[in-house]
Amino acid sequence: MGQILIDREALVSELQKVFDARTAQTLLGVLDTVAAQVLQAGVTREDFDELRRVVLRLSEAVEKLVEAQARSEARLSGVEERLGKVEERLSGVEGRMDRVEAAIERLTQAQARSEERLSGVEERLSGVEGRMDRVEAAIERLTEAQARSERSAAEHREETAKLAKSIDQLRQQVGGLSETVGGDIEDIAYIVLHDVLRREFGWQVGPLERTWQHWDIETEEVDVFGQATDPAQPGRTIWIVGEAKHNLTVKEVERFNKQVERARRYLQGEVFAVCFCYRARPEVQERIRAAGLRLIFSYGKLQ
Repeated sequence: MGQILIDREALVSELQKVFDARTAQTLLGVLDTVAAQVLQAGVTREDFDELRRVVLRLSEAVEKLVEAQARSEARLSGVEERLGKVEERLSGVEGRMDRVEAAIERLTQAQARSEERLSGVEERLSGVEGRMDRVEAAIERLTEAQARSERSAAEHREETAKLAKSIDQLRQQVGGLSETVGGDIEDIAYIVLHDVLRREFGWQVGPLERTWQHWDIETEEVDVFGQATDPAQPGRTIWIVGEAKHNLTVKEVERFNKQVERARRYLQGEVFAVCFCYRARPEVQERIRAAGLRLIFSYGKLQ
């Protein structure tokens, strides 16, 4: 068999169109080995040409594989780039997750504080309910007290009506007595004073009379004079000194007030100074009050 001739330079040139120099040299070495084996095996030129075609197809297949590898690497680069972006986004998500976790922690703490405040509110509401119970109890007691007051007021009105009736009866008695005695005001005063002082103060009044007293340089006449005792204070000495007039005037009040001052200097004990009359104008009543005197009308009213 003859030697198989291989144009190495042409083959290297063809291989370097597809492969890098190192890969082309490696393939060329493979082809040399194959050629030597073919030569030893007694392969014909036709067989070699077929082998050459196979190698070319193999080269084309390898080229396609290289292209596919390149595309895969490109896709891988794209995938890596996208993966990098995803990682960046995931990094941002992790930051957001950290913020979310921090927010959840704050919400948890706020919830705990809210529950604590709610417990405080419930305690305060419990206290308010207790106070309301006490207020309701107080209102109930006030209602009962009001009912008692109303009953007492009714009783008081009844007593007042009885007193008014007694006064009317007394007025009638005084009127009749006035007609009987011919208008003697002092005699009427003796009767009315007994009744009023007993009713108002509980005093026991002794005989009252017109009298003459020597309380200063001259002897002076006193319209009403006598003594009274207080059962509640047995040791108390009370002197009744009074002025009795049909229609009392300011001038008469002034004169009587001076007489009372003299009486207090001479009498041992308490002096009850009183004016008795049928009528007294407002200015007369005001002067009596200003002088610290008492006023009793003929119908039994005490001022």
